[in-house]
Amino acid sequence: MPSASDLPEIVTPPVADRRPLIGIVGSGIAGLRAANAILKCKVDARIVVFGDETHRTYNRPGLTKKRYPLSDALEMAIAEDVKVNGVENDALTWRLGTRVETADLRDRVLHLSTGETFEYDGLVIAAGVRPRTSVWGNGECELHTHRTLRGLGDARYIHHRLQASEKVTIVGAGFVACELASLAKEYGCEVLMLEALRRGPFENILGERVSMALGRWLVQHGITFLTGDSARELLCDVKPSDPEPPSDRSLFIEAIGSVPNVEWLHGNGLDLSDGVRVDEYMRVSPWENVFAAGDIARYPDPWTAGNLTRMEFWKNAIDTGDLAGRSLASSLGYGSVTSRIGYFPSMSTEVLGLRIQIAGNPKMSDSMEIVCGDLDQLDQGVLVAYLREGSMVGAAYLDKGARFNSAYIKLLKSLRER
Repeated sequence: MPSASDLPEIVTPPVADRRPLIGIVGSGIAGLRAANAILKCKVDARIVVFGDETHRTYNRPGLTKKRYPLSDALEMAIAEDVKVNGVENDALTWRLGTRVETADLRDRVLHLSTGETFEYDGLVIAAGVRPRTSVWGNGECELHTHRTLRGLGDARYIHHRLQASEKVTIVGAGFVACELASLAKEYGCEVLMLEALRRGPFENILGERVSMALGRWLVQHGITFLTGDSARELLCDVKPSDPEPPSDRSLFIEAIGSVPNVEWLHGNGLDLSDGVRVDEYMRVSPWENVFAAGDIARYPDPWTAGNLTRMEFWKNAIDTGDLAGRSLASSLGYGSVTSRIGYFPSMSTEVLGLRIQIAGNPKMSDSMEIVCGDLDQLDQGVLVAYLREGSMVGAAYLDKGARFNSAYIKLLKSLRER
């Protein structure tokens, strides 16, 4: 029989505090918005937010959007720039640097990396995603220092290396990859981009024609952009470093997608095939007191009946976090949730001075139409409509200015009304 010292400590409120205990796993924007939504519903409960990182919620997409001057306090400067409102809320208890190792949803218990257990009355799963990596992940090979970008620590390291204006290789051509390439050029780096699977940036969203035009845009702005076999030949398997690795190893950043953080939920009979499956109220069936939000949540697609979708955009995390919080409050008897998920997908980024805005779901399209502009002159503006069986399902606007902004707004209105 184990001694008392061998038993896990149980995290509970003081004896006199009988309020419901709500756990939020994930300190990103989805978790924060869920917590704030619960508070707005006047739920008389104690809310505890668990986060792997030691930082409270910050604007993760902002990590790749600004160049910084040389400074010994680089991480502090980045952290200050990516602050978000609401993180100093004293109504929340923050357990940062604390990982949830496993969950028993039947008994409503979380097992923490500290050895403690946490018994909850309601739970929001907002654990997000982590970068997909090569076989060995972050490490060293004979030529490169391999890195990924997800957190503030990653950003500090990468910005520091880019400030040295050294050569950088970026694997992938998605949002993070393209923003990093743009940032590296601002720092004065020599940039090589490798995309082995597609013809150009954002091809899985915007299609081949627009993707190839964006590839030409990268090349026009001094980036060496290789695809297919040419890219594949320059990829390297990451292996453990030598005892004394060379000091001139160049920076090699992998931005090849993400993996939902679901392993801690295994054993609960959930559908974890691509994130956590939820219903239109962000509820994790069959548990009435468990909800999920943000990058990890896979929910019924409001745009395609019968399909499920998982979005990794900032606005999606905000919208689903709000709904998960309101739904949890309703499950505790505080109000009722009548609105289902109705997320309108929209995002924007900037690559080498080109503003890219995407709305709706172009992935669903079976054809596209150039409404304004020319794909060979992206700097003059291009507006693209994406159609499925003749009906518009998405739109994209690429421009260095706002030439076709009114036409884009008109398309957005049509999308929202479909």
